[in-house]
Amino acid sequence: MEFHLEHPLSHSSLHNNFNDDTDDETLPHSLFLVEFQHMPSSHYFHSLKSSAFLLSNRNHAISSIIQYSRKFDDPSLTYLAVNYLDRFLSSEDMPQSKPWILRLISLSCVSLSAKMRKPDMSVSDLPVEGEFFDAQMIERMENVILGALKWRMRSITPFSFFAFFISLFELKEDPLVLKHSLKSQAIDLTFNLQHDIRFLEFKPSVIAGAALLFASFELCPLKFQCFSNRIYQCTYVNKDELMECYKAIQERDIVGENEASSETAVNVLDQQFSSCESDKSIAITASSPKRRKTSTRRC
Repeated sequence: MEFHLEHPLSHSSLHNNFNDDTDDETLPHSLFLVEFQHMPSSHYFHSLKSSAFLLSNRNHAISSIIQYSRKFDDPSLTYLAVNYLDRFLSSEDMPQSKPWILRLISLSCVSLSAKMRKPDMSVSDLPVEGEFFDAQMIERMENVILGALKWRMRSITPFSFFAFFISLFELKEDPLVLKHSLKSQAIDLTFNLQHDIRFLEFKPSVIAGAALLFASFELCPLKFQCFSNRIYQCTYVNKDELMECYKAIQERDIVGENEASSETAVNVLDQQFSSCESDKSIAITASSPKRRKTSTRRC
């Protein structure tokens, strides 16, 4: 059976709880209770933050995962592979003198993720051109990773909580359209957050709630307070952790916005300077660009 990030539980009866009518009583409590088992170890974030070597290893491994998974054209597959990578690296010591092992680990994470997403996939389907890894090496590393992850391959991720949190929102005008817009924007955001090590210390449910709040502020600012209150009322959500994660997303967005503004300003100046070279009477001026908004219906 193909694995979906939104439905990590294997039993269809539990899957059925993830729909638009879900509430706090019908959601499988086990998701909240065991989500920490699908996170990297608690010291992983601090190790990456304090070690340039470990951070560089992670960045190179993620780049390899993106390269190896490109042929599958499946963002969920790539996301799942990085989830496996972080959980594995947090439980093992990386040999500093053998960079090829990092590539093998990355390829094996992609292989495991592909097998979860596409059950009929085999090692022979992997893009291993230019690598000296054979099927036996990949399968051996897969077994090492499986052991380190304790065979918990149906990862609980932020995607597992979106339907539940959205069901808490009271939307009267075009509810289906607005729920779809909120979910779509939160999903896109979550894919991007995975590469930022700041979000490794937050539980999947916290990231999901914070991503939806950020999306709601972008799309439905007048309902933001109502939405946040609804999420705070969830028994398993820690308000302080949720707000810390939300602020981290805000900071990340501001940094990205400032970088985009700087690049645009430089481009404007370059164009005006070129124009001045041909016409000395033209003054060089630069204006800050307006914030780019997602072309999605607002409340």
